[in-house]
Amino acid sequence: MDTLTINPATSPRDAYIITGLSGAGKTSVMRALEDVGFYCVDNLPVPLLATFIKLAFHGNTSLHKVAIGIDVRNEHFLSTFFEELELVKQQMPGYKFMIVFVDARDKTLFKRFQETRRKHPLGDAMSLKQAVAQERRLLEPLLAIANIVLDTDVFNIHELRRWVNNTISLDAPRNLIAHVVSFGFKYEVPPESNLVFDVRFLPNPYFIPALKPLDGRDQLINDYIFGHVIASDYWERLVDFLSFNLKRFYEEGRFAVSIAIGCTGGKHRSVAFVEKLTTLALPQVQWVISHRDLGKE
Repeated sequence: MDTLTINPATSPRDAYIITGLSGAGKTSVMRALEDVGFYCVDNLPVPLLATFIKLAFHGNTSLHKVAIGIDVRNEHFLSTFFEELELVKQQMPGYKFMIVFVDARDKTLFKRFQETRRKHPLGDAMSLKQAVAQERRLLEPLLAIANIVLDTDVFNIHELRRWVNNTISLDAPRNLIAHVVSFGFKYEVPPESNLVFDVRFLPNPYFIPALKPLDGRDQLINDYIFGHVIASDYWERLVDFLSFNLKRFYEEGRFAVSIAIGCTGGKHRSVAFVEKLTTLALPQVQWVISHRDLGKE
């Protein structure tokens, strides 16, 4: 499989044409590109190709990378594709135009259509086997000129997104958004949580009269909680665990993860832990925090 390295110094504007067989993963590739900042248009009529790219790369726009999906749904226009592509290249010399062809074996395509119970775009008047064969014939000219042929037989959705992230990316590095929320178990666990941590076993400032009115954002609360060996020990273990998990989430190609830290009422211990996490610097991790139940008492 070919690989692609983008050099922003020599290619300030890039257009990717994503094509390939129905069921091979073209839509997943488009979604992954959109996640890393591409402006994506799926099933654009081929006669509009030159017009769209000229408008997208107009000097007054901020678009630098676009992805255009072309597939068999454009059957009536495919005959003009090469003419349109040549027109674009002539009118916009110096810009990068790449064709990514997403492919898979017939056996894999049959299985995917059966699992999703979706109809093949050409399946109105023929069997699935005939439709796939017809689609291959129609797309042969695009396959012949593709810069990258991506075989998705051995890819799951996470591996496909990782391939897009590692092969076709924006100039800026991608970050994993880690949304960390404090909460009180008395108000239920946040349902959207990917990871949940319970700190109710730690010493509770609620039972200290001078600390009870304060919340976990106050330095006195922080000093009280982390002044106990059990809290500092738990913090070190939590950092190790989160570092491992967030690294794996990032490598899997995820863009966001929700972490919930709970105590009894969501005022002292959980808030202090969430606040302390903002001081933790992890590679490719951007912290976003909220205190869901603070003030409910």
